[in-house]
Amino acid sequence: MPAALPAALFLHGAGARGGQWAVWRRVFEAAGWQVAAPDLVPETPQALAADSFAARLERARAAHAALPPGAALVGASLGGLIAYALAGTAAPAVPLVLVNPLPPAPFAARLPPLDEDDAAFRWRSAGRFAGTARALPGSPFADQHFAFRHWHDEQPALLRTAHAGLALPRPAGPVLLLASADDCEVPQGLCREFAGAIGAGFMGLPGGHLDPVMGPGAASAAALALSWLNGCARHRPD
Repeated sequence: MPAALPAALFLHGAGARGGQWAVWRRVFEAAGWQVAAPDLVPETPQALAADSFAARLERARAAHAALPPGAALVGASLGGLIAYALAGTAAPAVPLVLVNPLPPAPFAARLPPLDEDDAAFRWRSAGRFAGTARALPGSPFADQHFAFRHWHDEQPALLRTAHAGLALPRPAGPVLLLASADDCEVPQGLCREFAGAIGAGFMGLPGGHLDPVMGPGAASAAALALSWLNGCARHRPD
């Protein structure tokens, strides 16, 4: 029987969908990995209004359970916090890659404050292309336009819960944290401190919050993560 492909679950950030991982998906699949990048957000306004961090975590858990045992977890921003929560209870322990993640407590207390206006989270229904262009300044127009068309409105209470700080168990498996130098949402210095506290590897990257996943640096960031994960696999005990 042929060996199972190495596998990874990619978890998107707030306002995004699984499609934000398109570049990472191509890099990993070209290297022979099985990849899943589900949409974690509910499709209807009514379901979104009732959504919660716990519910989104359970959707991620179901997606991870559908992959081979030991599948790696990769999460960005809010998806990073979900991936961290999932890895903290995963059995067996799994490797974890965090990309500009929202951190758990106590580090979340030092995040920049969220906008108090709920309208600020209507990225699909009230968003403007100029905002996406500012968030992806080095990306081609076609990529900016694709990103703009695929945002979704987010649940303000869910994000405020995440920003308030969640007490989560430390993952037992290896962790790599990638953090952007010009990230205004999750400052690189805070990511570095978080990584040190949990014994994670740390790599600083150029660009802003979205760049390592959706910007011009996405392919190189994916290659860094892939190389690290392949190293984890080589050193995993049989």
